[in-house]
Order: sequence, then structure tokens, then C-alpha cells
Amino acid sequence: MDSGRTTGADGRSTAPNIFSVQLHEHDRSTLSDLEKALISELTDAAKQYAKDEGFSLVGDVVVTITTDPSLKPGKFEVQAAVKAAAATASGLSGSTSSSLREAERSSEVSPAPVVPPAPSVPVAPVTPPTVATPSIPPVPAPAAAPPAPEKRAVLVLGDGTKVAVKPGVLSIGRSAESSVPLNDTNVSRRHAEIRSRGEGARIEWFLSDVGSTNGTMLNGVKISGEQKLKNGDALMFGGTSARFEVS
Repeated sequence: MDSGRTTGADGRSTAPNIFSVQLHEHDRSTLSDLEKALISELTDAAKQYAKDEGFSLVGDVVVTITTDPSLKPGKFEVQAAVKAAAATASGLSGSTSSSLREAERSSEVSPAPVVPPAPSVPVAPVTPPTVATPSIPPVPAPAAAPPAPEKRAVLVLGDGTKVAVKPGVLSIGRSAESSVPLNDTNVSRRHAEIRSRGEGARIEWFLSDVGSTNGTMLNGVKISGEQKLKNGDALMFGGTSARFEVS
């Protein structure tokens, strides 16, 4: 939901509401007795997470479980999409059929009226100019300015490791599921996040602590709430230092 969300001009984030969980055939058969309850639990979890994060949804949350023979046992993939609720086929069909029947009855009652051609309007002859008008060369259009280069961000860890900060959400923590997993006992499993807003040359990045135990530092100051990042900012997650660079 985080990686598939988009931000509108009003600053509100719209998250996916359609999810397809793909499993190996063996794994799905193992969960066959629990599949209906699992779908219900995943649907409720997605709704609650969207509510907690303040995400907008364009339609009801729908979760399906499918089989993918290309996956290995024990592995799964989730595909997410944003999709509004469509009009029902029955409603559309009924409306179309009703319109066709009305059109047929109208055509049986009276033929289409014949519209007489519009009378021709005499056109006055063009009088040639008495004085020749000099030809004025067209003014060349100014060359379009080249587009501003796209900004790119990198998180440089204390050991020199560089992590590209891609558009979306970059999660930082001790958990192996984090975008930037840190092997530091002073770092919480879910420690901090870096979120992007905008795109191209107007993209901006914001740092926030997500309830870590030891806090997150920005240029030596412990942050609370969301803070805008700029090139060269010094970060500290627990006992792990990093530097934010923009090029």
C-alpha cells in the first residue's frame, strides 16, 4: 500500500485498494481451510492501515488469493492497484435497452423531417488591393527552455554504503523487511521513514520517526514530527549515523 500510493495536488495520498496475493499451489492448498478467514483479516488490516496513515481509497478494499506456478514454495507476491467501483453491467444493459426501445418507437410514429437546403448567399467579389502590401517575415518562436534535471537522493551510511532514495517511502529499521535494514541493537524494528513528495526537479524528501525507542536525530537535534531534508543533512538512527545527499 505504501509503495503503490500516489500524492495529488492537494497533498492527500491515494493508496491502492485492490490486492492480489499470489501463492504456490502447495502453499495455497495448505491454507485452503483458512483462505476465507485470511482474506477477511487481510481486508480489515488494509482498511485499518489506510485509516491510520490518512490514505484515501477510491473504492472498497478487495483482497483475492490466486495460484502462481512460477513461485517457489514458501514465497509469495502481492500485486496492488487503484481501482474505483465500476457501474454494474445489469444497470448499464437495462438503460441501453430502454433507450433503444424508445428510439424504435419514435421512428415508427413519424419519419424524420426533411430539412430544406439553406438559400445560397451571394458573395461579393474580392477587390484587389490598389497598393502592394510588403511581405513581413514571420517572427521566429523562441527556443523552448530545456527541462530542469531530475533530482536524485542517496542515503550514505556510516560504513560508506550508499542507498538510493527512490520516490515513495524508504523504511529504516532493524527489521529485515525494512528498505534499509540496520544491524544495530539501538535501532528499533520500525525506526524511521523517508517519504518523497512531488516529482522530477520539484521532488522533496521528508524524514519522520515512527515511534522508535531511541529516537531519530537530524543535524544533532532529536526530531518530532516530519522534517524536510536537504543536501548534506546529518542523520542518526539509534547508534547508526548517515548522511543525506541530493544531486
